[in-house]
Amino acid sequence: MLEFQRPWVLFAFIPLIGILFFHFRNLVMENTTFPRLKIADDHLTYKRNDQFPLGILIEIFPYIRFLSLGFLILAASGPGSKRNFLPDETQGINIMFALDISGSMVNSRDFLPRNRLEVSINLLNEFILRRVSDRLGLVVFAGAAYLQSPLTNDRIALNEILESIDTETIQEQGTAVGDAILLSTFRLKSAKTKTKIIILLTDGVSNTGRIDPETSAETAKAFGIKIYTIGIGKENEEYEVNFSALQNISNSTFGKFFRAENANELGDVLNEIDNLEKDFLSAKPKQIIETDYIWYLNFALGLMILDLLGRSFLFKFYA
Repeated sequence: MLEFQRPWVLFAFIPLIGILFFHFRNLVMENTTFPRLKIADDHLTYKRNDQFPLGILIEIFPYIRFLSLGFLILAASGPGSKRNFLPDETQGINIMFALDISGSMVNSRDFLPRNRLEVSINLLNEFILRRVSDRLGLVVFAGAAYLQSPLTNDRIALNEILESIDTETIQEQGTAVGDAILLSTFRLKSAKTKTKIIILLTDGVSNTGRIDPETSAETAKAFGIKIYTIGIGKENEEYEVNFSALQNISNSTFGKFFRAENANELGDVLNEIDNLEKDFLSAKPKQIIETDYIWYLNFALGLMILDLLGRSFLFKFYA
């Protein structure tokens, strides 16, 4: 959504629209001229002859000046996007998501009409948008674990990263739960907040990786990090699962284990975690507008140059 640093500047459009109206009225009537605008007979001759495309250019050319002024007003108003920043880095909660994107997250059929990964991404996006006071990061894993986003306040950017993830993000096959926990721990260990948590979503058993989940969990515990584990999907013979191992990981770090056999249950689990972990800020997040005025200013200058060249060489009767 477009925001403005100086929205009151937009009131300058009111006189600009008024001037544009009278200018248009004068051109249509042909019998009157806009103050200080002298239109030579050549203009009427071109209109009567209807020379294409020059005739059309002559009709729209007078408005380029107004369009450039419009872009100049927009640039002066400071258009851009709003960003939230926490006033104190010791407040709020630091959360790392560790998301399993192995083949079983896509190929299993218990979350139809969508697959487990699509549902997980969609619900995580909703969860992220609710955590306005927290710093959030993302690790994805299959046969290896990779950082997709460090801890950030930019929830919109994090959602965009989530939307771009699929099973082709990681080439290595398998489920490296231990690597995902250790990488998430590394990103959280230096955080200054009181509460640091990992939310681990997986549908399989840890069967690869450089470190086992138990050792990774002990490392997380040493840094005061809680792990919430979510076992996704139903137990069947198609894919091997080990939900008891996930429960042990959570218990050892004073976290909690959840089961989610369908999309509704997964949504309920994330809502429960959202309610469990609250840390109200003593001050509201600071909002700033990251302005994009330079684009509007470039458009304005470009149109002004075009107008000047046109009036100097091609349409001299508008000078």
